[in-house]
Amino acid sequence: MFPIGIYVAIGLAIGSLSGVMGIGGGVLLVPALIWICDFKPREAAGTTLAILIPPIGLPAAWRAYYDGLVNLEAALWIAGAFMVGAYGSRLIVDYIPDECFRFGFGLLMMFVALRFMIHSDSEATSAAAGVSATILAWLAYFGLKVLGQSHLTPPDLGQQIRDKHEQRQNVQDYQI
Repeated sequence: MFPIGIYVAIGLAIGSLSGVMGIGGGVLLVPALIWICDFKPREAAGTTLAILIPPIGLPAAWRAYYDGLVNLEAALWIAGAFMVGAYGSRLIVDYIPDECFRFGFGLLMMFVALRFMIHSDSEATSAAAGVSATILAWLAYFGLKVLGQSHLTPPDLGQQIRDKHEQRQNVQDYQI
């Protein structure tokens, strides 16, 4: 059990960032709960859902509506579909291994980060291209490494050297 102060600090920090950046906070809450509070990924995702409903769904939306920044028709249709999708996905979450959850969440965050970098300015586009190329290179490397380990036996270099030496001996004996 963590002290209430840590929970309050996480809430203030991520709530502030969410308000400034216009995000729901889940992209920050899930990793924070996993890393700082040692939650399991599924527990972090479920807790995040429970956290975001009251503060995000009510005051922030009300303020945006008051400022004339809410398309009510779109919000209602998307919210309805979101509710069905969120409820349905919670039925399968127990069947997703923690490693797959972490990997999938990480890939989603990398995709979001790359999209933001690419659409900002030319310098960021160059940085994103470099990051993308680096990531693709590492993925290719590890993919080939895994394929090599699972399909090929490592060479016995000592045996190959002995065979070459034996071949040379045979050639020298034949020449004499």
